Amino acid sequence: MFGIVPKVEPTPLATGLFFRHSTRNEDHPPGVRMKARVHIMLKTGVLDPQGEAVRHALGSLGFDCVTGVRQGKVIELELAETDPGKAQAEISKMCEALLANTVIERYDVELI
Repeated sequence: MFGIVPKVEPTPLATGLFFRHSTRNEDHPPGVRMKARVHIMLKTGVLDPQGEAVRHALGSLGFDCVTGVRQGKVIELELAETDPGKAQAEISKMCEALLANTVIERYDVELI
């Protein structure tokens, strides 16, 4: 759906959120700007009326195999930061301040 993303293991943070490190980022040249992809989804247990509407519409179109849909959003960021650790800290601040409603949403960050 979002293209080919390498299989990576998430790294838990103290907040229970995750940063995924792309294998492409391991060889990140020093001094080169970074990119990040933020996946934002509703937390488990939070009702998803948009997802339910999509599930219903798919059923109406004959796709009866779909039993549940959770809808979210993806935000791609281009960063001036070149250090992965500092980039993670800044992105976390962005998500907490603006990008995600952390009361009802969780976010995953993938450095790409």
